[in-house]
Amino acid sequence: MFQLLQLLIHTIQLLLVPICFVSAWVIVFLIGWSLWAATRDTVARSRQMHQIPCSECRFFTSDYHLKCTVHPSTALTEAAINCPDFEPGKLQPLMPEMQESIHR
Repeated sequence: MFQLLQLLIHTIQLLLVPICFVSAWVIVFLIGWSLWAATRDTVARSRQMHQIPCSECRFFTSDYHLKCTVHPSTALTEAAINCPDFEPGKLQPLMPEMQESIHR
């Protein structure tokens, strides 16, 4: 009985080193693959978000209460990428003379 147990332990020891070696490299490979996939997805998402033209639109207000005067519900979202009402340029502020007359 003792000899059988000793043979079993010796056989397991011979297989344990290659199994641990391969398992360690598989774990390293999976971690690297996961980091690569996360980086790739982040870059793709960033490129898509940079296609949103709202900040360059004439109707964008930069106010969190009303972001866009034409389409407030889709402003700064992916739905705004192909906005039919996009007009380049910013709204010009009122001239100082007009601002004074409004505040009187």
